[in-house]
Amino acid sequence: MNTIDTTFDVATPPAETRAPARRRFSRPLALMLVAAALPLAACKRDAVITGTIYPDDYRQRHPIALTNEPETLDVFVGRNMTGLDSRQAKDVRALALDFRQTGRGPITMYVPTGTSTPAASHRGAQAVRSALAASGVSGAYVRTATYQGSGDSLASPVRLSYVKLQAKVQSQCGDWSHDIGGIAATTDSWQNKNERNFGCAYQNMIAQQIDDPIDLQRPRTEDRSDVQRRMKVFESVRGGSDPGINWKSENATVKTGS
Repeated sequence: MNTIDTTFDVATPPAETRAPARRRFSRPLALMLVAAALPLAACKRDAVITGTIYPDDYRQRHPIALTNEPETLDVFVGRNMTGLDSRQAKDVRALALDFRQTGRGPITMYVPTGTSTPAASHRGAQAVRSALAASGVSGAYVRTATYQGSGDSLASPVRLSYVKLQAKVQSQCGDWSHDIGGIAATTDSWQNKNERNFGCAYQNMIAQQIDDPIDLQRPRTEDRSDVQRRMKVFESVRGGSDPGINWKSENATVKTGS
């Protein structure tokens, strides 16, 4: 009995027309891939939200720099005065002492011209020069210049100016450009960061109170030890007593009215 062959060949489609094979992942593997991607997404989101807009350290936002700035003093001389009064003479002596310690370059004395009392301005300049010389600043360190004074009744002082090393804050205080109360429709107050003006007044206070601006760059050398205090400590230790200072404290009593 003849059998009929029902098999037939199917042509294989070209490579460019075949549909790509789908890779099948197991469910546990898919969950692992999703769990690994979550921390990366969180890091990217945090970088956008909490990115640093300005330095968070107030010392970087408001740095203290050493600059050569002019130091000035106005000395007022009246029409009938022949010299400096006690207050202004003391001010000139203090300026001369500071110039000898920290001054750079000469002292420039600006004398007003065109005033209604030119003789008083001349006498004032001579009195200032004499006060500087009495304080140890000779005329070789003083140069004279003029400026246009006021011709009316306004006082035109003799101005002293010299350059000295000073500590100054580089930034300007009063920057309230960012909302910190959450009132405006911004996310500035959500970042938990210091606002831009924070620390500016503090840095200015430190810059004004520093005794020597170089102290901000390097420490001073140590002074010699107190020999008398050291020998007293040695004697106390040799005698078996406490070398510390015995500070006496008295308890104050508070009286209340009956």
